[in-house]
Amino acid sequence: SYVNFLLYYHYRRQTYKHIMDRKGFTLIELVMVLILIGIIAVVAIPRLSDVTATNAGAFAKKLRADMRYAQDLAMTRNQRARITFRTLPNGYDITLGGNPVTDPATGSPFSITLNTGQYAGISISAVEFSGSYIEFNTLGVPFESGGMLAVSKSVTVSGGGINQNVTVQPQTGAVN
Repeated sequence: SYVNFLLYYHYRRQTYKHIMDRKGFTLIELVMVLILIGIIAVVAIPRLSDVTATNAGAFAKKLRADMRYAQDLAMTRNQRARITFRTLPNGYDITLGGNPVTDPATGSPFSITLNTGQYAGISISAVEFSGSYIEFNTLGVPFESGGMLAVSKSVTVSGGGINQNVTVQPQTGAVN
C-alpha cells in the first residue's frame, strides 16, 4: 500500500509537471478569445460612433448650468441677467444689466456659438421664450418679452438625432 502510494504520488507529480511545462495556447483558447473580442466590438462600436448625441446631452447640461449661473448672477449682483438666444450664428449670450458677462471658464465675454468646434453638430432648434430671451430679476424670477413667465417654457437642444429640452419653471425660475 505504501508502494502504491509512492507510485501514485510520483505519477501525479509527473503529470502536473508535464502540464506546467506546456507553452502557448490551444486552438480552442484562441478561438474563444477572438469570439469575445468580436462580441465586445459589436456592442461597443455603435455606442462610440454616435459621439454627437453624447455631446448634445452634455451641452444640454451646460445650458442648464449657464441658465442657473445667470439666475445666480442676477440675485447676487442685484441686476437683471439675460440669456439671449441667437439664430445666426446659432448660440446664446449672457448679459448682466445690459453689459456682457465674463465667462469664468475662459475670461472672455460669455458667448456660446454652436455647430462649430467642440459644439459641431449641435444646435438650438427651438426657443419657446417670446423675444428669444429669458431674463431673471434680482429675486431670480424669470421674465420674457411678454412679462413674467406664466407657464413653463423650454429651449430644445438638437444633435446626433436626439432632442433634449431645457425647461424654466415660472415663479421660481428652476431650470430642469
